[in-house]
Formats: sequence, C-alpha cells, structure tokens
Amino acid sequence: MAVTQMTKGSISKQLILFSIPILISNLFQQLYNTVDTAIVGRFVGANALAAVGTCNLVVVFMIYFFIGLSNGSSIVLSQCFGENDEEKVFKTVHTTMGLSFISGIVLMIVGLLCAETILKMINTPDDVIGYAVTYIRVYFLSMIPMMIYNMGTGILRAMGDSKTPLYYLGAAGILNIILDLVFIIVFNMGVMGAALATTLSQTLSAVLILIKLISSNEVYKLHISKIKIDKDILKRILVIGVPTGLQSVLICFSNIIVQSKVNLFGLDVMAALTVYYKVEGFIYMPIEALAMAASNFIGQNIGARNVERVKKGKSLSMKICVGMTVLIGGLIMIFKTPILHVFTTDSEVVKYGSQFIMFIVPLYFIYAMNQILSGVLRGAGKTFVPMLIGLVCMCGFRVGWLVVMMGIVKDVRIIYASYPLTWILTNIAMTAYRSEERRVGKECRSRWSPYH
Repeated sequence: MAVTQMTKGSISKQLILFSIPILISNLFQQLYNTVDTAIVGRFVGANALAAVGTCNLVVVFMIYFFIGLSNGSSIVLSQCFGENDEEKVFKTVHTTMGLSFISGIVLMIVGLLCAETILKMINTPDDVIGYAVTYIRVYFLSMIPMMIYNMGTGILRAMGDSKTPLYYLGAAGILNIILDLVFIIVFNMGVMGAALATTLSQTLSAVLILIKLISSNEVYKLHISKIKIDKDILKRILVIGVPTGLQSVLICFSNIIVQSKVNLFGLDVMAALTVYYKVEGFIYMPIEALAMAASNFIGQNIGARNVERVKKGKSLSMKICVGMTVLIGGLIMIFKTPILHVFTTDSEVVKYGSQFIMFIVPLYFIYAMNQILSGVLRGAGKTFVPMLIGLVCMCGFRVGWLVVMMGIVKDVRIIYASYPLTWILTNIAMTAYRSEERRVGKECRSRWSPYH
C-alpha cells in the first residue's frame, strides 16, 4: 500500500479511515486474547486463569518502556515524512529496526531472569504462582518478534498505512486461536500451551512485517545490511520516546500495585479482575486507535507546520472518541452479565466482575479525553510534562490512595475507585497544562506551538 499524506484533505475522513484499521486490529487482538483467556478459563481452570491475568500485568510492565520508544520513533518518522525529508525517513526507519532487535534481546533476558521475582513481590498466591512461572518463561521467548512487529507497525502507521498491520495481525490471531485449541485441548499442555501459541503467532506477525518492509518500493524500504543506529535520529526518538515509555511504565507500575492489593482478596477477585481487563479492552482499544490516529495526524502536520489542521484534528479526535466511548461503555454496562458468562460460570467471579464494570466504566469517557490529549501532545513532540502528570496523578496518587485507604479499611471498592479518581485528577492537570501552553503561545509567537 502506498504512503498517505495527512497534511491535506478532509480531516475527519482521514482520522476515521486511519483509525478504523487500527480499531479493527485492536478489537481483533482483544478478541483473540479473549478467546485465549476463555479457553484457559474453561479448559484449565480458575487457577490458570488468575495466573494468566497476573502474568499479563507483569509482561505489560516490562515491555511498556520499549513500546514508548516505538511510539517515539513513529512520531519522529511522521514528522520527517511531513517535512518531505527522505534522507531522515531512511535513517529513522533503519534506526528504528535496530532498536527493535536491541529492545527484544534486552527484554527477553531481563524477563527470563526477573519475572519470577516480580510475581512473588506482588503477592501471587502459592496455588497460582506455579502456573504463572510456566506461562511467563515461555512468553518471554517472544520478545524479539514482539518488538519487531511493534516497531515495524509504527513505521507503516507513520507513513499513513494502518491497513497492512491489520492483515498481519489477523493472520497471527487466527494462528493463535488454532494453536490454543490444539495445544490446550488436544495436547493438554495447559498454560504452557497458551504461552507457546502466543509466542508462535507473534513470530509470524514479525516475519510478515519484515517481508513487507524489505520488499517495499516506498520511501520506508528496509535494507537489512544498512540497519544502523543514527545518533541524531536516536536522540530525537529518545526525547519523545523515553518520557512516553516512562509514563507507561509508571502507570503500569500502579496497576501492579492494584494487582498486589487484588491478590489479597483471593482467587475469585483475581479471576474477576482478569476477566474485567478483557472486557475493558473493548472500550479501551477504540480509544487507543483514535489516540494513535491523532498522534500520526498531528505528527505529519507538525512537520508541515500546518497550525490550523493541528487544531481541527485535535478537536475532531476528542469529539469522536468521547462519543464512541459513551456508546460502547453503555452497551457493556447493559449486557455485563452475559458478557462475563462468556469467560466463567463461577457466580462469585461474575459478581465481582460486575462490580468492576459498574464502578469504572461509567467514567471511562474521562480517560478517553486524557488519551486523545496525550496523543496530540505526543504528535507535537511534547512528552515530558505529560510524563510528570502521569507520575503524580496516575501513579503517585493511585498508589497513595491504595496504601492509605486499604490501611484503614480492607474493602475491594477502594480498588474499584482508584481508577476513576486518578482519571479525574489527570484530566484537571492536563487541562491546566493545556491552558498554560495557550498562554505561552500568545506571549511568545516566535516559538511555534500547536496551541497558538
């Protein structure tokens, strides 16, 4: 597929057309992850289901910093593309792929060495940790292909191509489901089978991405022999990617603290949280898709220095995302019971899962607003202050809330409330930062800002 210029034409059409394949990709990924979880829950048991949920948090915690680097390289690439600088595009592509190999190797080694220790640190119960260790050791073998796929997908999306990653994810997802059924039901491999299925499917998606980049005749064509870390490009990637990655890690760290508190309530609440995260994905993934579309749109128009399109793109992204979040959230609340029964027939797990949904989902639109604004700021290369806001609001306040309130009363509703409270605080801080950006833009016209 040819590259897509987002610096001209209908803004709403470009945002929607760009985000739809990402949305379908995310929903499809959520769907096959849901099938994966449902197969584990139905055919292996609640202990294995709880283990997979706990492991997923640990994995996300360890990979999010490198996903931030991937976002940084995608933003740099979209800005270079907006500037029509083919030399910088070439250097960014090859620096990005070099980073993918390095990141994958580092993650695999660190994960294999440290994952079990982290599982013990977050109070993983004795009847769950055996399953969790088995799952996570196999899963971390997929880190190199995971990074190749994520970095490669970032390259294609920066060029305006969000359809090709969808096709590759679809192929990998189908393979994952087939292998889940074979390894878990036919060969009775349990959680090891689930992890192995994921590892092999991610390897397929990485191979497909590499073939696409190598065989392309577009400006982003990859030459394996010319993969090299360019210092100037790397610096630009790190300036954007490191704060983004650290912000993600800090938020994930707070979620691990949440998991450690959930683990204190026993197997039923642990399994309920695992199921809730799967259900939540169907509302979270569309938000992520639109935030990513906004980032790439803003990045290209920042490169082209098109102020009006930046403003209009931000406004339209916000309206579309909030509206969609309210709609999906409403459907989830209405049909929560049959949705939860897809994963488990345990009445206690369903009860706690319903509570998670009714406490958190009604205010999810606030999270949507935060994500769109963060996506706009990333596209503009402004990531340091949002990182500080994430540190204070999403991490510091959430952890403080849990430690203080759980010390006063051991009530699972304290955990439920930690999410919307931090979203509200983050929204207040981000709004204040945006207002300050506008003021600085008016007082210093020589310093170009997307908020002028």
